[in-house]
Amino acid sequence: MTTLLAGGFVYLTAFLRARGENRVDYRYDYYKEDAGRIEIETHGVYWDTALSSSVSLQGNFVNDAVSGATPTGAPPLPGQTSVAMAEMHDMRQGGFLQLPIKLSNHTLTPQFSVSQEHDYRSIGAALNDAIDFNEKNTTVSIGASHSFDHILPNPGEYYSTPTSPLNPVEAPIRKDDTDVLLGLTQLLDPNTIATLNLTVGYASGFLNDPYKRVLFDNYPYYAPYPFTVWPENRPDHKLRQVVFTSLSHYFDAVRGAAELTYRFSHDSFGIVAHTTSLQWNQKIGSRLVLSPMFRFHKQSAASFYGTHFAGDPSDPASPIQMPAYYSADYRLSALNSFTYGVEATVKVWKSVSIGADYKRYEMYGTDGFTAAAQYPKAHVGSIGLTVGF
Repeated sequence: MTTLLAGGFVYLTAFLRARGENRVDYRYDYYKEDAGRIEIETHGVYWDTALSSSVSLQGNFVNDAVSGATPTGAPPLPGQTSVAMAEMHDMRQGGFLQLPIKLSNHTLTPQFSVSQEHDYRSIGAALNDAIDFNEKNTTVSIGASHSFDHILPNPGEYYSTPTSPLNPVEAPIRKDDTDVLLGLTQLLDPNTIATLNLTVGYASGFLNDPYKRVLFDNYPYYAPYPFTVWPENRPDHKLRQVVFTSLSHYFDAVRGAAELTYRFSHDSFGIVAHTTSLQWNQKIGSRLVLSPMFRFHKQSAASFYGTHFAGDPSDPASPIQMPAYYSADYRLSALNSFTYGVEATVKVWKSVSIGADYKRYEMYGTDGFTAAAQYPKAHVGSIGLTVGF
């Protein structure tokens, strides 16, 4: 280990994470959208146990409780500004196990993960290799992962096809997702670390949200309803590319560290996104670290996004040609989002620390036609305990 690894930044990072050779973390997360929308409570446990000098066992288990209302995709009724909502309640259990194995300058990490909801099941596998060079001042990471997912039958779920626009989900529907990662982490000097990651992903199968709906202008309306909505229809494959970079620097004079990140992503849906964040980690005394942060995200719309579409999905002989793909999911629209908040971490005794944070999340549409009521604003908080042994 060279002198670069003894820098102040690494010292502060170790303090923040309180990572011993063995440790257990508990974390409670809370997410609550304004106006009675989605509310999520999450309990999570993470552990890291050394089995030998070169092998450790790491695992994570989470339990989510989701409730509240989410937009269906239907636009506001005539003369109103509010949008249609669908009530939802769900529980999710999930977790992973991984086994980092050190072999010379390699750290091989196989991982297995599973997640289960009442209407969704995911099973995943991954393998990552972190290779150290230059006296551990340079690390190259190579990894791949694949998830085998199924949308499970549940009342209210529908899907569209080019020939049949209204089909209930009556049997599990397959979805597959693969990611390949190439990364580089470089210690530039005793107090500075730079990271660059490149990821290519490919998803195929059922990529719709089976609860989202779309309005068609030429479908005949029937009283008392001002319009009828239909399930969305997205492409059955998506290719995405992601570039992530970060720069972290520890400032000796003030005993604080800054971390600046930037993420660029593009996918075959036509979405181009930029995300940047800045976090400052300030050590106060011998036990406390305060970490204010700010994140900004900007994206363009998917090529098949709209608040309504021409055509009549009930009439195959309609002279008005329907689009091949269509979605009114606000998450696929042009938008900006802001996240800002602060985290506090306190070392209470040797390898025991507690942490808490609060963040405010706000999303705004930028296309000029999607209803403002589609976009959420939320309070986000967490509290956690870390015990090393």
